[in-house]
Amino acid sequence: MFRKKNALTSTTILLTMMLTLMVGLVFSQTVDASYADSDCAYWKSVGRKASLKAVQMLKEQVSWINSKDLIALSNAGYAEVYSEVTMGALDGLSRTLGVSRGDNSLVEIHSAAGKDLWFAIYHQRSGYCVYLQVDPDALNSGLGYGQGDRQSIFSIAVMEQINAAHLFENAEVYAEKFSNSIFGGNEFRIVTICNAVAKDAPAYAVRSFEFHDHYCPGVTSGIFMALYMRDFYPLSSGGSYFVQSVQPWCKEDALMVMLNTTPGKGGYSVTYPTDDDIAAWPEWASDAATIIYRQDPDTGNWVAIVLGFTWAETGCPDYGNSVLTKLCTDLWYLDRLDQPEEFVTELKQITLPEGAEPKDYARPGVDPILLLNELVK
Repeated sequence: MFRKKNALTSTTILLTMMLTLMVGLVFSQTVDASYADSDCAYWKSVGRKASLKAVQMLKEQVSWINSKDLIALSNAGYAEVYSEVTMGALDGLSRTLGVSRGDNSLVEIHSAAGKDLWFAIYHQRSGYCVYLQVDPDALNSGLGYGQGDRQSIFSIAVMEQINAAHLFENAEVYAEKFSNSIFGGNEFRIVTICNAVAKDAPAYAVRSFEFHDHYCPGVTSGIFMALYMRDFYPLSSGGSYFVQSVQPWCKEDALMVMLNTTPGKGGYSVTYPTDDDIAAWPEWASDAATIIYRQDPDTGNWVAIVLGFTWAETGCPDYGNSVLTKLCTDLWYLDRLDQPEEFVTELKQITLPEGAEPKDYARPGVDPILLLNELVK
């Protein structure tokens, strides 16, 4: 049974009716006058077309499809076609497939505007995923309904079984397939995020994946650091954090998302130390990765909490392809998100002088570790 949801009702539709709709429906070359000039309406139709195509392909392997089993990923809204915003395609996915932001089944992947527009529809029960990549040449440059829409609008339309267990059991086969870019170069982001969402990754983690545009062990370390701060150094009402990365990697994107700290809001700074700079750090800071400043609710003074991260022995083998190897590591960490203290090391807690602010330690030419070390007693 295929269920279609809208803002008013949750209606159950027989799969056979949906298949009839897919096979028999011809996209009209004329549209209601109220939508004729609407780019949003056009992109809704593209999202709907992708949805119907995906269900049609999934039906080759899956006899029973329920909207609760579907996860949809897309870079719609970020990717542009003919400089037009494609956000409406997300509505097409949501209204046709029943996926939604609220239940973490509609995932918006960050991308540059010039990247190809794509959709990935994952069926959790079977592990099959349909990947559809839009061919701009099959669309009209004016984004109207016309000759271009009588053809297939997808330059890539493929289906693969990508659930983790299947991939690991057939590692050699999929190492080759992923090397050949079967998903248009999006293999890593689709495989890792689909499997994480299917494994009930919490919303804060999914938002971090979305912003980072894939799920890798590096972004996981930032999730752990953010969880550590929220668990052990929660903010008082109206408070904020200031994050200073002294050894940047993928963790930064998760920290920005989860702690709402960004350079634009004056809450984030990054330095790129050389090997010589790190060699000059005091011994206690040799593994420092991130400094998170929090204002003491009682004294008003800022406190610098210097954090390191310890990578664990996950037991994951080398599968001969980074997609598979990192997927194994990702899922191992995903099972341990409730244990941030097992991986995050608090190296030092340092109170700044009265009147001093974190930005004082983020000025050009300043090494924050050396400056903070002067305050260590």
